[in-house]
Order: sequence, then C-alpha cells, then structure tokens
Amino acid sequence: MGGEYILKIKKVIPYFLLLVLIILNITGCSRNNFPKKEDKYTKTQKIAISALSDTFSMCKTKKFNLLKYKKYDNWHLFLFYMTTDNSPQYLLCLVENNKALWYASAGYPAMSMGFGVNRVKYKGKSIYFCNLNTSTWIPSTGARKPTNYTKMVFEFENGTKLIENVKGDKGYIVIVDGYKKLKDLILYNAKGEIVNRYEDIGYDCYECKVVGFKSK
Repeated sequence: MGGEYILKIKKVIPYFLLLVLIILNITGCSRNNFPKKEDKYTKTQKIAISALSDTFSMCKTKKFNLLKYKKYDNWHLFLFYMTTDNSPQYLLCLVENNKALWYASAGYPAMSMGFGVNRVKYKGKSIYFCNLNTSTWIPSTGARKPTNYTKMVFEFENGTKLIENVKGDKGYIVIVDGYKKLKDLILYNAKGEIVNRYEDIGYDCYECKVVGFKSK
C-alpha cells in the first residue's frame, strides 16, 4: 500500500512542477507589462546626467542626487544636487525630445531659512525652482524648527495664485505662464500653519542664466 502511494506521488510530481513553471511564467509576463515607477523618467534622467557630466568634465568626481522631477508637455525637468571635488551646486536641467537642451544653476539655494526662490525665463514661461530643507531658522530665537512643508502658495502682482503640493519633496519646480513678478510665497505644513513666507529670505527671486549644452 505504501509503495503504491509513493509511486503515484512520483508520477504526479512532474505535472505539478510543470504547472508551477507555467504559473511563474504567466505572472512574470504580467509584471513586465506594468512599467516600473521609475521607468517614466529613467531614460531622460540619464540623458540629463550625461549632458551635465560632459559639461562639468573638469571635475574628477561627480555625483547627482535627484531632488525633483517634473514633466510639462514635452519638457522633462530635473533638479539635481551635484556634489563634486569642488563646490556643490543645485542644477535645473531641461530635456526635450530625448535631447538635453540647457541647465541653470540656483544662485540662491535654500540655506538657513529652509527654502529659496530661483527663476528661469524660457519660451514664455517662468520656471521657479529650489531645494527644500527639513528645518528653518527662527530669527527671534536663533533656534531651528522642522519645516515639514506640504504646500506652497505663489502669489503674483496681477492677483493670480498657484498652489503646489510639496509634501515629502526635497525640492520644487513650478511653471507659470508669462513673466509675472512674484509678490508673495507662503509655505505651509500639514497642520495648515505658515512655516515660512517670501519675505523671510530677505531678497527677490534670483534670475538664473540658461546655459545651453554643446552639441556632440
């Protein structure tokens, strides 16, 4: 009785293994049909990094940390924190139609106040960008407190407003029509409290120069 049972089991095993292989193959194919989260910009990100690496070829060591990515029509915008053997930089890079077109360096990166405001004017658009820090300085006490930014409200002199969600972000990229002057910028935390506003940094937004990449 025991021998017959073992024999039956041995006959079933190959079919069972075949079924397992079929299931694994089907599930594997299904996974491949779903793009990975990073696939949407990995290719253009590599194009941006390659162009920046060539531009800063004089630096022996370079590392690019992606702080923010934004897609706008055919534009792929990347905000990188580039560390080198020299001084670090915050760089905004534009890729369009799989070609890196230009970069801009943040003249006023976020320092003690936790945020900064830089602007690039390009093809009828104003592109605001900067890194965001996890803490901000309180001038009255000299202490620091967590920022926990979740929302930025841009207010312009013509009365228009733009709200940007920045919860958990290390930087921001905001694109607006035209070249309106920024009147105020208010940064809120998750409790709806004002953490910082434009006047805190003590200067107007920095007008950045666009630097085109050399054609290969």
